Amino acid sequence: MTQLFSEAFDTYILNQKVIAWGFQHETKVLLPNGYYAFPSGYFTEYENGYKMIASGATLHKTDIQEAMILDPDGVPIARDTEDTIYGKY
Repeated sequence: MTQLFSEAFDTYILNQKVIAWGFQHETKVLLPNGYYAFPSGYFTEYENGYKMIASGATLHKTDIQEAMILDPDGVPIARDTEDTIYGKY
């Protein structure tokens, strides 16, 4: 990933018209660093071809949320995560 999420959002998502939305199953894409990513989750596609995709999970008492911005080829260019831990261990 080459950009901060906030910068990518301002550049590619902000003020764009939504043209599609849905769910994307895992799709294998090659990243510029030679590794693979498998973006999946609920997406919103914008008129410029970029997508914002969101997913979430719960691991024991931790809620995990992730958002990615994908370029028109489906390659993630920015990612943000948030974890919330509930209760005492």
